[in-house]
Amino acid sequence: MNWALRYAPHLGYRPPFEPLFSALVGSNDPVNHVAFAADQGFAGVLYAAGRARSAEEQERVGRAIAQRNLQAGCLLYTTFDQLRNVSWATDSDDARRWIANEMAQASTAARRVGARQLAVLGGSDPRRPIAEQQQVFVQNLRYAADLVERDGLVLCLETLNHQSVPGMLLHHMPDALAVVRAVDNPAVRLIFDTAHVQSMDGDLLRQLDTAWDHIEIVQLADSPGRLEPGTGQVDFMGVLKVLARRGYRGLVELEHGWTHFGVNSEKRGLENLRCLDEASVSESQLKGTSR
Repeated sequence: MNWALRYAPHLGYRPPFEPLFSALVGSNDPVNHVAFAADQGFAGVLYAAGRARSAEEQERVGRAIAQRNLQAGCLLYTTFDQLRNVSWATDSDDARRWIANEMAQASTAARRVGARQLAVLGGSDPRRPIAEQQQVFVQNLRYAADLVERDGLVLCLETLNHQSVPGMLLHHMPDALAVVRAVDNPAVRLIFDTAHVQSMDGDLLRQLDTAWDHIEIVQLADSPGRLEPGTGQVDFMGVLKVLARRGYRGLVELEHGWTHFGVNSEKRGLENLRCLDEASVSESQLKGTSR
């Protein structure tokens, strides 16, 4: 199947790490899901939790992705138990040693998988002003970018809903955009996650337009609940129309769950995505013809 945009379903992005299409595939083996994604005509897969998986699994998944000519989505740079580590907000040699070690391990995992982007999240210290910590974050990102640039990697910053993931350095898209601009390195860019941005900032299309030049990856999930498109407040048609009209060729990562688990829900989800995708490109083509 042909798609207008380059979608990538997840292979498990948070505990219990169940892939998006578990029922249709009938297995949680990530290699089987790589094959399913290719058969559906998707452009890639999101192996977000791959950094914490065994080297053997990383290599299996990387081989499968390469054999099916897919693109690997972003990898979380660290393990889930370290997401709130405050080293990114700390100006010390110990903090930079921790960051360097995480970058080295993440680079190794990315090489096995074939990924080119690392998702970077950092915890904040409630005892210190957040603006001060974001300034240190800028310095540490410059340091980390120098480490990963030689491997051809891009560090991707993501804002998070403070209700579901409190105590992080970045909860608002304007703050993330200011950090990326301050770092001023092409190896540091943004993830635009529709659920997180909608829940924290609203006015989704304006946020997308403002951050456009610095966006590396778009992730789709509805808000509230991080469920499939059509279950919440996100204007998915509007977002996909913007992506199609602007000629976005990065991955659109499907990072959501299901309201109801099972084959029927997953089939409806695929059909709904197909309708959204077709509508987005149809309007883009019509506007191109009218000009």
